[in-house]
Amino acid sequence: IPVFVFSSQLREIEFTTDLDKLIITLEDGTTEIFRTTLYAYNGNVTLINIAEVIEDYMTKNDLVFTAFTMYYNNADGTNLGSFNLNTLFCTHIIEAEAGVYGSYNFLTTLTAKRVPMHSTDFLSLFHGQESGPLKIHAVYKAEDGSVGNKTFTLKTITTDDIGVSAIEVKYDTIYLRLRLQAGKVSKVLSYTIEFNNRYFTYYVVDNTPNVVFTFKNCFNVYEEIYLNAVTTTKTEVNRSMAISQGRHSFYDQSVDKTYEVETAPMTQAEAEWVEQLFMSHSVRLGTATDPDTLPEVIITDSTCEIDDNDEKLHQVKFTWQFVDHCPHLQTSAKTDESRIFTEPYNQ
Repeated sequence: IPVFVFSSQLREIEFTTDLDKLIITLEDGTTEIFRTTLYAYNGNVTLINIAEVIEDYMTKNDLVFTAFTMYYNNADGTNLGSFNLNTLFCTHIIEAEAGVYGSYNFLTTLTAKRVPMHSTDFLSLFHGQESGPLKIHAVYKAEDGSVGNKTFTLKTITTDDIGVSAIEVKYDTIYLRLRLQAGKVSKVLSYTIEFNNRYFTYYVVDNTPNVVFTFKNCFNVYEEIYLNAVTTTKTEVNRSMAISQGRHSFYDQSVDKTYEVETAPMTQAEAEWVEQLFMSHSVRLGTATDPDTLPEVIITDSTCEIDDNDEKLHQVKFTWQFVDHCPHLQTSAKTDESRIFTEPYNQ
């Protein structure tokens, strides 16, 4: 077993023994999370599907990386040995050692995404004890219409231990730093984040996406997804009716409100990434520094057909609703005089 493993790689663990049976336990620190008795066949004991136990435990406890210890004991409980399972959560099979993958990639299956201006995103990374500059490679449009590029260091990041951290990436911060570095900048066209051999690119779009979700991806970390889409709201009211003293009245009324979304065309990589939204165990509407403050939703139905035609764009359809099964009123956060209508009417 490698030093670091993805949870999805723990499908089968084999033990060699001359005993009739082994008692296998899995612990997180001092907490026992799994125990089973396995009987030997031809001197071998095989533990299967431990990945499901580990992923369920990490999901419930909101863990991305955990150092588990697996013990194997004889029938009377005497310990025969143990080994570490330094596990990085991942529900997808990745043909790479987790430590190597984490050294060259952020915890996302994308290498780039489209974001609107003034957006804030969080890039998660698996790291050891390391330090280095957070570099920005920006392409911008100057006020005279010319296009230029600039590379600068946003800050230095130092991590003291093995674990997972998130880097806040703000368009406005990059824009202001770019103006200091390059002068008269009209807008940022794209920017690539670099940290110790990890790279991720943001392409800035002019239009504001009208569907935004924050969801736990296949690494159990939050990602923001911005979609241009058409949303159809459907409301179904179910209730019973009774007649009393010649008057009709309703009772046992319930409201079922769903939102059907059809996205604008997207690339194959984006469509494959959106699949993680459909399978996510935690989806939130909107984006925030603390995603847990956002209203929780569930994806109830989805259609995503992907082919390998490089010239074809893909459209995705899905349906979502609020977890609390109550109608939500979308209110404006504005509290000033901007709420007064002052625009001229069309003549």
